[in-house]
Parts: sequence; C-alpha cells; structure tokens
Amino acid sequence: MAPGPRARVAQGRLLPYAAADPAWNMAVDGALVHHATMPTLRLYGWDPPAVSLGRFQPGRAALGGLLNAGLPVVRRITGGGAIVHWHELTYSVTLPDEHPLVRCSTRESYAALHAPIKEALAALGVDASTRQESSEGPDPVLCFHRVTALDLVVGELKLVGSAQRRTQGRVLQHGSIVLAANPLQPGTAALDAILGRTVPPEDLTEAIARAFDGPLGGLERGELTPVERAAAEKAVPECRFS
Repeated sequence: MAPGPRARVAQGRLLPYAAADPAWNMAVDGALVHHATMPTLRLYGWDPPAVSLGRFQPGRAALGGLLNAGLPVVRRITGGGAIVHWHELTYSVTLPDEHPLVRCSTRESYAALHAPIKEALAALGVDASTRQESSEGPDPVLCFHRVTALDLVVGELKLVGSAQRRTQGRVLQHGSIVLAANPLQPGTAALDAILGRTVPPEDLTEAIARAFDGPLGGLERGELTPVERAAAEKAVPECRFS
C-alpha cells in the first residue's frame, strides 16, 4: 500500500490577532527580536489608540497638537516618524537574519516582506504598489506624511508604512496598515475609502496569514514562550514615554 500524504511540518509561528495595551505591543515586538527562535508573524491592534515615536525621534515637544488628543505615547524599537495607531492593523515579522526573505539588502528585504502584504491586500480588492520616488523635504513628524520608495501606496497616498530593526542575528519588521481615515493623521490612504466598505481587522489578518504561510514555510498558531513573555513584561515600563 502506498504511503499516505505526509503531514506538513510548520516552520513558522502565527501569533493571532489581539488588541492590546500600547506599551505591551511595543514590549512584545522588542522581546521577539531579541528572543524569538523561529520565524514569527504577529498581528495586533491598539487598545487604547496611541502614538508611537520612532527610536531616534525627539520627545513629546515634537508632537505639537497631537498631545491635545490625550493619547498615550510609546517608543518603538525601530526608526522613523511618529504614528497614530488608530483604525489600523499592525503586523510584525521576526526572522533569523539568514532567512531567505531577509538575507539580502535592507531595501530588498523590505520588498520581500511587503510582497505578502500586497498579496493579502489584492485578495481584498486593493491594488497597492511601491512608489518610484521618495517625497522630498525635511522629515515630517508623522511617518505617514512622508512616502519613501519602500512604502506601499495606493495612488499617491501611503497605505502601509513599515520599519525594520536588525540586531543579534535577528530581523524585525513591523508596520501599520490603515483601515479607516484618522483625523489625527490625515492624508493617508484607507481601506474603507478604497473599497467603499468597512474592513474588520479579522478579515485582513486572515488574508495576511494566508499570504505569509508559504514564504515562512508554513504557519502554526502559537503563543509567546515563557522567555519572550518575561522579557516583554520587564520591558513594558521602558516602552511608555512620559
């Protein structure tokens, strides 16, 4: 009798969608880039909405009127400008630096990790692309007010903004996908406006997980390891920006 089909052995881990405290969100991404031992895709939301500052960005004084909204402020482990995390889905991918998706130049690795995002958006009916030229002028405070050749846009407006960190043999890339217009971060593309309907984050997370399944060698739902959780819990106070 011929042997039956062999069961697939997943090589990657999916941390399924959850909306969490802003400082916890940043602490977990930091824990993953320092302690994850397998390719990991994490999908999350923000409860409550918050502002994240880039790793090298000046403090609250640079945020101006954003502070009047009373949102909590946290610090990312990646660079770039401030992001208002509201009406969005955030993804993060953590990989060893020898993984084929990131064993290349930074620009090429951005493109490789954005490819599944583009595929997921296309499955929902959104044609996103990279912009051929970066916007000029001084860096704005808000990340979504500057478009680089690494970002995903619809028309001339940024829909997906990502940032990357490489450290200790691992690579973390995380980014925001705008679900709906945000009055504190105007001038972006948004899925609800593009599609003419509300897109629940669960619908987009399912599409993204499917798109990353092949590139990450198969994904299996999982959770933080005890080491990752302990590191995140320790880092939470450091991620809050006062």
